[in-house]
Amino acid sequence: MFRDDPDPQPVRNWRGEAGLKLPIYRRGWFSALVALALLGVVSAFGVYSVVVAPLRRDAEKFDLEELKKLESASIIYDRDGDEMARLYVLNRTPVPVTEVPQHFIDALVAQEDSRFFKHDGVDYIGLLRAVKENIMAREVTQGASTITQQLARQTFKLLERSYKRKILEAFIAQRIEKHFSKSEILEFYLNRIFFGVNFYGVQAASRGYFGKDVKELSIEESATIVGLIKSPNNIQPIKHPQRAMKERNYVLERMSIEGTLTRDEAAKLKRKPLVTAPQSSDPRLSYVFDAVRREVVDLVGEERASIGGFKIYTSIDQDLQKATEEAVSKRLAEVEKRPGYEHQTFAQFRSIMTDYRARLKRGEIDPATPKPLPEYLQAAAMMIDNKDGSILAMVGGRDFGDSQFNRATDGIRPVGTAFTPLVYAAAFSSPGLYPGTKVDDAPLDNRRVMIGGLTGILGEWGAEVDNPKWTQAPMSSREALVQGRNSATVRLGERVGVPTVKQVAQKAGITTEMRDYPSTFLGASEARLSEMCLAYSNFPTLGSRPQKMSLIQRITDSNDKVVFQISESALRSVQSMDPIAAYQTHTCLMDALHRGTGSPAVTDYKLGEFVAGGKTGTHYEFKDLWFLGYTSGVTCGVWAGFDKQKTIYPGAFSNRIVLPVWVDMINASAERYVPQEIQPPQTAERVEMCQRSGMRATDYCYEKVKGPDGREKSVRSTYFEYLRPGTPLEGFCTLHTGEGLPSEIKQFGYQNPVAGFDSAPTIAAAARWAHIEPVRMKALTVIGGDPYNSEQAVPRAAPVNDDGSPIRKAIPVDAVETPDEDAPKLKLAPPPPMKIEL
Repeated sequence: MFRDDPDPQPVRNWRGEAGLKLPIYRRGWFSALVALALLGVVSAFGVYSVVVAPLRRDAEKFDLEELKKLESASIIYDRDGDEMARLYVLNRTPVPVTEVPQHFIDALVAQEDSRFFKHDGVDYIGLLRAVKENIMAREVTQGASTITQQLARQTFKLLERSYKRKILEAFIAQRIEKHFSKSEILEFYLNRIFFGVNFYGVQAASRGYFGKDVKELSIEESATIVGLIKSPNNIQPIKHPQRAMKERNYVLERMSIEGTLTRDEAAKLKRKPLVTAPQSSDPRLSYVFDAVRREVVDLVGEERASIGGFKIYTSIDQDLQKATEEAVSKRLAEVEKRPGYEHQTFAQFRSIMTDYRARLKRGEIDPATPKPLPEYLQAAAMMIDNKDGSILAMVGGRDFGDSQFNRATDGIRPVGTAFTPLVYAAAFSSPGLYPGTKVDDAPLDNRRVMIGGLTGILGEWGAEVDNPKWTQAPMSSREALVQGRNSATVRLGERVGVPTVKQVAQKAGITTEMRDYPSTFLGASEARLSEMCLAYSNFPTLGSRPQKMSLIQRITDSNDKVVFQISESALRSVQSMDPIAAYQTHTCLMDALHRGTGSPAVTDYKLGEFVAGGKTGTHYEFKDLWFLGYTSGVTCGVWAGFDKQKTIYPGAFSNRIVLPVWVDMINASAERYVPQEIQPPQTAERVEMCQRSGMRATDYCYEKVKGPDGREKSVRSTYFEYLRPGTPLEGFCTLHTGEGLPSEIKQFGYQNPVAGFDSAPTIAAAARWAHIEPVRMKALTVIGGDPYNSEQAVPRAAPVNDDGSPIRKAIPVDAVETPDEDAPKLKLAPPPPMKIEL
């Protein structure tokens, strides 16, 4: 047993007396916390110094005046410098905030920034709330950026996904709040932000989705547009109505939470269907203006285009543009009035759209029901300047509001027989082939061409007549092209080959891929109307076409500083086709227009009396119709067909549907772009040919024709070909033997260059004049005007030797002529005796 110590001593250790609590500041964890705090302060100071402070300084460098520089209208001028229109390049129409209804602003604030009218640009409370709501919803339902921060991001293109960008954005937002009022910030924001498709600003969105001005928007429509801000193209109501309705209802719920709607009002609005009535385009736009707008964006960039205020100088001729638009509208309306026309008409589609909008408004059809698409007959037309390729007029469809697809520049359709001139140009580029070359005009097994199947014979729809017939005989290449003879065209194409034809077409200006099959000879491959216009511009220019087409010549900014200027090199022509082949094809196309498949242009549609050429183009089953033609100054083309390819009607030939449009266009161009004679290449040889035989003409190639008074007279039945030097010809005409010759010519007798002198008059009579060298004309006998309208002799080339000396004619020798006694005599041995056996 132990005895207690009456006065025990306290136990001590290195910390002091055992059992006593140390002060907090002396405890280890407190020291560690202090050290950590100091480290945090030092780190924060370092971060601020290294990261935040530089970003704050960077924020001061941004020019806040950029917020005011919303896109202003750009002025579009024609080729004469006259104003055509004022448009916003990015489909933006700024409106003052006073025109925006209060319920739209309430919806915007509730959805995007509920403390907008309380914070200084950065909402720290809203940031915490957004984090909380997103965690509870397990998805991002509300962003943390304020309206002012979004404005800074949109204006200064702060698109980088990083914490530095968010900090910089916050500092800029605070600067904005110091310099501008809340209403000014809202106006900047609403006019700048993107709402999907091509709608910039609230006014464009309102018109684009609901067909009305922003001041006319209902509460639910306002909530729909506000709901797009988060992801415009993924929510836009026309394409994704269910997504748009979900976002609309969320905005309405936010409005009820913020007190700008009651619960009952929000619930009632949520039950309403989503009804859109889109105005698919700016009513001021057309195919030309839309093409200008798109090209400006490509030339200056979208960021610069968003500023606007440009002066845009185009190549458009306003008078020709108006004439083209009127021709397309008038002539296709005439087609739709044709008895038995079975397709939707333009007028019928107008009624369909009116009914669709009315039923949507009454809630009779599901808002997700797609907008009816136009199914009426479409057309496209284009005219270019042959000299530099500038576009003078362009129509991409019958109504831009119904369809914004530009069929003149973007439509790729089978070209049909409008392609055949390129086949002939390829042939005429080959040695030995020229317009007088004979080709067979006889039925062709379709297995050689494969258009519309493998059986039967090749259709002759290219002849542009209801009941085409084969001549079953050789015909000249000229006539084959003029009359649209498909089988003859294929046979000529086979002589040069598909690769050669493709090469000629590509150099001529067709960039769309062509098939490696004989069907390409008849235009089974597709091309754009713009490409075909460029290709045809080779024919009036001896194969020298523009490098490319151009629409915009110059752009200046609001200070008249040049932003874009088309270069001189871009306006230069390129030699893309053999000059002689181009001219030979041109002469054939002149005939095709005036007496061939295009002859209704003269007989029915009043084509002016000037030099022009052109070719019809009808594709298999009358699905695509073309006409391409030109004068010395311009080339223009017209296409017609349905967007979903189908037969227009059996027998719908291009010379009855698109040719009238072309005639209206080309006649309108003749006043300003006066057609001139198209001169042949200097290297070509001029040869007179007989129209009937297709062979070289003789003095006897005349035909008897009856005049208006019923009296017969002799008419020279020849024409001139311009041939490549060395082209082999088939000989002189053997068909004309003097019948129909004037008596003063007939008395000299008929001399057939192939068979010799004929029997009437006698050989002796003909030989009487044979020693006389004919006097050949060097020039025309009458120069200038001829008041007596006398007949003109036709000059012909004289035959010469290789050294240029004339070839003398053979002179017949008189058999009884007295021999020259002094001339040397040739002595011959007598023939050996002949043995005759009996």
